Amino acid sequence: MSGANPIRIGSWFQGPTGSGQGGWAAHRFTTAIGEPVTVAIRRPIPLEVDMFIVDVDDDNWHLIDPSEPVNPVLIATRWQPAFSTTSPVSIDNAADARTRFPLHDEHPVPVCFSCGLEPDTMRVHSGPLQDGRWATDWTVPAWAVNDTGAVDEGALWAAIDCAQAWYAGNAGGRCHAVTAQLAVDVPVALEPGATYALVAWNGTYSQDWDGRKRGAGGAVFASDGTCVAQSSSFWIAI
Repeated sequence: MSGANPIRIGSWFQGPTGSGQGGWAAHRFTTAIGEPVTVAIRRPIPLEVDMFIVDVDDDNWHLIDPSEPVNPVLIATRWQPAFSTTSPVSIDNAADARTRFPLHDEHPVPVCFSCGLEPDTMRVHSGPLQDGRWATDWTVPAWAVNDTGAVDEGALWAAIDCAQAWYAGNAGGRCHAVTAQLAVDVPVALEPGATYALVAWNGTYSQDWDGRKRGAGGAVFASDGTCVAQSSSFWIAI
């Protein structure tokens, strides 16, 4: 796959200042591979750089920045999806949880196009539910819908990544963390303009930090309670 079209993350699709948002970049990488994989983020994702995919073997792929070819940006590993499940959360309850978004004195990634504070971001601002899970409502943005009405699932990958980020970094105490690994599956097509409930919890992992490491699960529910997407992620505290 080394000769495939390059992957370029546009400057607007940033997470931490000056680097690409993990969920958005992982979606681009996974889509190009065309296999069920889990994606490890090994270093900051460069913006406006043509990166290329290298087939390492039948089960592993690297996304390479030509300026640092020996240090992959992303590593994808073939994976049989196995997600933790959780009960549905209503749109109203998810919207109520958003009102408890822990906006401290300083947002750690204010320019993130997914969970940042700028007017044109998706504002994925999760807050705690009474049962320990975290949630927010999220509406498919108009820019993610193409002329045929199909939704760019990269927007959802970015959103569920950030929903899990706020759970991982705040449930049980604040600890700024970055995505180390992410897997997402979207078995049900998203509807343009529809509003969904993004839910995050510990998933298959312990509820507590293991040193600097913590896992999270994610789920996306339609207004009728249908689970349209699932995710699993791993986080490293800074």
